[in-house]
Amino acid sequence: MRALRFAVFGRVQGVGFRAFTRRVALRHSLVGWARNCSDGSVDILLVGDRETIEKARADILRGPALSRVERSAALPTPTALPTSDFEVG
Repeated sequence: MRALRFAVFGRVQGVGFRAFTRRVALRHSLVGWARNCSDGSVDILLVGDRETIEKARADILRGPALSRVERSAALPTPTALPTSDFEVG
């Protein structure tokens, strides 16, 4: 299994971005999380195979209709990875 953690910046809070991310992750059979951060970004962790993670990441960066992704940035991957479900927090 591979993991990718990244933050998404722009208009990504209050527009259904985390729920959208969860739908994308589940459609691609990935586990992980999407969490709002105090700086207005969303912290995302995707766990699965490399190719699937990259496809899901591309979909996520398009965002839902009301969002506007300005940029993303890599974050350190945690050592303990989730093994089931995709959580929104």
